[in-house]
Amino acid sequence: MKRIFTPLQIAFVGLIAICATSCQHEKLNEVVKEQSFATVKATLPARIDVAQGSTYTLTGAELTVPATINFSSATSSAFTIDLATNTDTVASLVNSGVLAPGTVAFATGAAAVTPQITIPAGVTSFSFNVVISRSALELGFGKTLAAVIKATTPTKGNKIDNAKAAMIVTVKTADVITAESIHDISFGVTNKIVNLAGSTYYSLGSLYLTVSIPVVLNGEPGSEFNVNVASVQDSVTNGIASGLLPNSVLYPDSKISVVTPTVTIQNGTNTALLTVNLKINDLLAQQPAPATPSVKSPTIALTLTSSSKYQITTTKIRTVYVVIEPNYFRPYYGTPFLIKGTVGAVSDPIYCAYYDFGGEGVAYHDDNSKSGDGGWRTPDYVDVNPDYTPRSVVGWTSSGEWLSYSVNVEQTGTYQLNTVIGGNSQNRTYSVFVDGVRYNQTPYPVTYTTNYNNQGPNYTTIQLTKGYHIIKLYWDNADYDVRGMIFTRLAN
Repeated sequence: MKRIFTPLQIAFVGLIAICATSCQHEKLNEVVKEQSFATVKATLPARIDVAQGSTYTLTGAELTVPATINFSSATSSAFTIDLATNTDTVASLVNSGVLAPGTVAFATGAAAVTPQITIPAGVTSFSFNVVISRSALELGFGKTLAAVIKATTPTKGNKIDNAKAAMIVTVKTADVITAESIHDISFGVTNKIVNLAGSTYYSLGSLYLTVSIPVVLNGEPGSEFNVNVASVQDSVTNGIASGLLPNSVLYPDSKISVVTPTVTIQNGTNTALLTVNLKINDLLAQQPAPATPSVKSPTIALTLTSSSKYQITTTKIRTVYVVIEPNYFRPYYGTPFLIKGTVGAVSDPIYCAYYDFGGEGVAYHDDNSKSGDGGWRTPDYVDVNPDYTPRSVVGWTSSGEWLSYSVNVEQTGTYQLNTVIGGNSQNRTYSVFVDGVRYNQTPYPVTYTTNYNNQGPNYTTIQLTKGYHIIKLYWDNADYDVRGMIFTRLAN
């Protein structure tokens, strides 16, 4: 049977719905009323003066000062308060007499607080920390530093007592740290003049001489910071003029690649490396003429300029002079070939493939592209014969080419020189230069051996003085392979 609602029934249903909704609203209002919170008023202490006997924690990175915010009654719920540091008002506080004359504002960011603190329910006070950079204390040593901490915008209807919304924090630096404990940054070397020869401050690659000088934080390690380094050419010029840098010559900035102009000392460490790359061929080209020993040592000066924390030293080494003796870095094996000085002593062979570093026009001259072993001492063009293991012989010679070798002569005297050469053509010649000066007035003849791979002796005598020299083998009229040189000390 079909049921049909009358208008009266419909009205009755609507009345029931309205009553139900009204009851729900009443219950919700009761819940909200039950969850309403009592507000509190927050106050900061007028000031905290950190001096001898105060409560604080000091590390190599920072000074931590505890502070407390108080409430008019126990908090009924958790809420937040914003905190901020202000230093702009310090000067006016000094002028008004609130702060002692001579008080100085902290640098921006030196005194920090958590931007927002969360206050738990049921407390009448809450502690937070003011964290102050130790670097700021050290840079301001001997002064009283100040900042103002402000509390604002409490949530959930809570209030800040306007008269007590700001707290002055002062630190008497000489009471917190001692002069002896102040950090500073310096170069970690024992002498401001660093002669790379024989030192541990470099590594030698195929193309670059890499100089690595330690930069040191003197004192307890702290958080990460940066220190800048710059080349100062005037310091080299002045050092040469004053006699501080004898036998030096300025090495221009255009030839210096400072890999780490900003050095980063990592958190919890004291040392980092300043790295400078010097192209070997450019460096060794600092000689009076090709294949002659350098007389002056290229010199660079590097100085510590600024730091994101702490101070650059005033008592230790802040500028270092790096003196590079090119002659030290020429020899292939790192040391010159030894020419023995005892009468009758035969020196070890100087194989042709082990010519000096320095590149084209400095340590050798080759007039065409690479022949022979293409992987030997690239990118040099010297043509090394691949038929010999280990490599020793240079072939594909052309007239006007040359190779140079650093030697150390033990004693002044007369030496027999055996130049070992092989060729399949006659009337060939070569010459010997010592320190850029031709020793033989006319070219030496090359003994005909019928074949390139059949190298034979070519004897002559030569006068040598004790010490370091560069010997150059020069191909006057070439078409031969050269194995190398053997020196024998003769009686005077």
